[in-house]
Amino acid sequence: MKTQIFIVGTTVVPGPLKRNQDFECSLIENPYNLRTALNEVLGEKIIVVYLPFLEIRHFDIYAYLQKNNHNVKTFFVVNELSSSMKIKLKTHQEFIVLWKTEEGNLARDIAAYLDGKKLELRQDKRESHENKALLSPSMLPLGSENKGFQPILGGAFENISLNGSCLKIKAPFYTKKDFINLTYQNKEGEYVSVEGQIRWTRWDEMEQSQELGVQFLTQG
Repeated sequence: MKTQIFIVGTTVVPGPLKRNQDFECSLIENPYNLRTALNEVLGEKIIVVYLPFLEIRHFDIYAYLQKNNHNVKTFFVVNELSSSMKIKLKTHQEFIVLWKTEEGNLARDIAAYLDGKKLELRQDKRESHENKALLSPSMLPLGSENKGFQPILGGAFENISLNGSCLKIKAPFYTKKDFINLTYQNKEGEYVSVEGQIRWTRWDEMEQSQELGVQFLTQG
């Protein structure tokens, strides 16, 4: 049985969901119609809500729906969060929240949730960044986690925040826990040098590129 996805706040089914053959997607124009829609199907049900700004009233509506319907989980895709809402979401983990810049991960995150994996809100908003980056092995600490020779490589950002980044390089050089030096030009035109550690890697066979999740450790 396909997982039922109910989508609120947009007029089209997002591409990442539309392409997934395990999902059956339905657009819901009025969120107050969700209760009826949820009662009409069995199995796992996912609500995906697009909002420019997540507020307490949204929290209350969807918390009520989850409490009063079986096998329901709500994913919010938002542009902004207030500090008070971030605190509330950490205390009450009823929902899974993605920044709008992470929408491309939506189908993958839903599948991870259905597999029983725990998903948490990134505390920093991740923004797109068009300028390229240069990666090289770092000497922090003493380069002990970098295996052998790794050249300086150009990388493309998928997103970036104050504390980390996701980017791609055209070679499978790095492994989890490697330390790197990342240099890039920010939106003000200044060159920034950051030392970081690889938290995860993934190889994209189709694009022949390595995707890296980087946590920033120092910034100069």
